Amino acid sequence: MNKFSKHFATVSFFIFAFFFLPALSFAQNQPNIPKPRGPIDFSQTSNIVIFVIIPAIIIIAFLIFRKRIWKVKQEKKADNDRKIEK
Repeated sequence: MNKFSKHFATVSFFIFAFFFLPALSFAQNQPNIPKPRGPIDFSQTSNIVIFVIIPAIIIIAFLIFRKRIWKVKQEKKADNDRKIEK
């Protein structure tokens, strides 16, 4: 491949991206969908569940899962070390 075709392919890609990507991002804007405005109202139980309890459960589950993975890795490493010593 000569130098001209390499540059042409690169330039054409960037021109395509420059003109086409803004159209894609504009297409993601959906009209007539309500958008929340202002702070969250914690007087409703559903908002407490959605914005506090579910994220807390996800974070706790992640920490427990990560600790378990760390223990399994340590056990595998210890088993491999014992096999190497034998």
